[in-house]
Amino acid sequence: MEELRIFLKQLLFFSEFIAAVVAILKFRKFRDSYWKWFSYYLVFIFLAEAVSKFILCYFTDYRSYFYDFIVIPVEFIFLYWLYSYKSLDNKKLFWICCIIYILSLLPYFVFGGSSVVNQFNYVIGTFLLSIMVILEFNKQIKTDDILRFRENMMFYINTGVCLFYVGTLPLFAFNSLLWKDQVIFYNYFTLFLIAGILMYLIFSIALLWGKPNT
Repeated sequence: MEELRIFLKQLLFFSEFIAAVVAILKFRKFRDSYWKWFSYYLVFIFLAEAVSKFILCYFTDYRSYFYDFIVIPVEFIFLYWLYSYKSLDNKKLFWICCIIYILSLLPYFVFGGSSVVNQFNYVIGTFLLSIMVILEFNKQIKTDDILRFRENMMFYINTGVCLFYVGTLPLFAFNSLLWKDQVIFYNYFTLFLIAGILMYLIFSIALLWGKPNT
């Protein structure tokens, strides 16, 4: 099983690379719409993972700071912007979620960078994102967007985010409990890696099939 997880980690990195390459190749298609920022986002994610994999491997003490204060906040805040600010057209929701998420970082400075604190921050971020996923699905069901799902960018984004962030939320929410049975924990972690791979492949499909005016 450990060999499988090592392979899946490499495959996850490769899927991020594929998404970044597709984002660059399809940039002209989206450059006149706000979806160009999604292309920038995918390139950022790949570069961040590359920095972690090839540079921060020599500075492991700084890797957690890199993710906790740069990579993960960028991921959540960008997705909040994409969902609430653009798709749902709810600027108030965007700012509320950003403030709550940023406040969830404060325990890090009070209690230090413990695993429990990091889990709390990630769980809060994912919980807020889950609310937006539900609102987005509700929006698509009530409009004709669901009928044009093949070209609907948010359909793909919502599916990928739901699969990865929402689907693997229990891994972080109940991390300490799951860790007591390492077989269950590592099986769930394997699903986490698979979900990540599928999410970035779905993002790539969104750029290939989706249309910028959706």
